[in-house]
Amino acid sequence: MPSPFGGLTSIGVDEISYRKGHTCITVVVDHERHRAIWAHDGYGRDVFGLFFQTLTPEQRASIRVVAGDGARWIDSCVHEWCPNAERAPDGFHIVSWTSGAPDNPRKQQKPLFCAIP
Repeated sequence: MPSPFGGLTSIGVDEISYRKGHTCITVVVDHERHRAIWAHDGYGRDVFGLFFQTLTPEQRASIRVVAGDGARWIDSCVHEWCPNAERAPDGFHIVSWTSGAPDNPRKQQKPLFCAIP
């Protein structure tokens, strides 16, 4: 059986919360093959670093794109472990960030309108 880490070029990473938000799992997916390839309890720089430690230097060098949310720990790991990779926001987070954007000015102005007698 071939390694799930062979031929990686584009990966995504995100943390998933379960048990009412008290526990997280970090999941890494292979965007080319459309499948999860790694998961570990916890989240953050140290946990994502464990994923990169399982890869060979050649496997890390083949990764060209790492997608995820705006967490700085992702940027830090990509910079350290995948110098050939570009960092990209994932589609889910782009949609969630932009769909909430119209509400932001309204929320900021609400206290002003409530203060008018």
